[in-house]
Amino acid sequence: MTSRRNVLKLLSLGSLAAITSTAPGCGFMAQMMYLVQGDKVDAKFSGLENKRVAVVCLDANSLGGPGSEADALARQIGVTLGYNVPGIDLVRQAEVEDWIDNHNGDVTDYREIGRGVKADMVLGIDLGSFSIHEGQTLLKGRANVSTRVYDMKQGGKVVFESPRQEIRFPENGARHVTEGDANFRTIFLHTLSQRIAKDFYAYDRIEDYGLDAAFIGD
Repeated sequence: MTSRRNVLKLLSLGSLAAITSTAPGCGFMAQMMYLVQGDKVDAKFSGLENKRVAVVCLDANSLGGPGSEADALARQIGVTLGYNVPGIDLVRQAEVEDWIDNHNGDVTDYREIGRGVKADMVLGIDLGSFSIHEGQTLLKGRANVSTRVYDMKQGGKVVFESPRQEIRFPENGARHVTEGDANFRTIFLHTLSQRIAKDFYAYDRIEDYGLDAAFIGD
């Protein structure tokens, strides 16, 4: 994660430095300040910091098993949050899965899972749909998702909610099927997990640009 982020930032800042090197006056100074400080986007919800958090994804109103898109998405979001959210204590995904398995997998209430794994907070992701094909010859990721955060210390109260949205990758155009379904699925799940996780930590705005280009050649 660090290397990809740094590559994007260095490329963008290098281009900006080249442009500003010939620009005199206050504008130049402002741009140089950006080079040094960046442009931070605040977390929409910072309440996961220093909390024991379970990340749970429901696929079409039922929990997906190991290897499903829902399972993979929950795992990747957890990795991203663990790397970026200060003090977060993530419930291991295996612990979440074991608890579900012990209840016959027939669980659709995030709060029930949160109580079961003794989480302070539950990040629940509704994965309404997931696809990677655009016709027979093209690949384009599309997913409909919504998120809620449940505060288990307040009886499972919803303390953050993101309405349903469609996330697409690439934003423009598509990839050819010769790239391979499995490889493209991995890239799309990574992109999807980052888009969702960014609601919960501050990040540099430069990361929002060139996401499609970041995966060229993967």
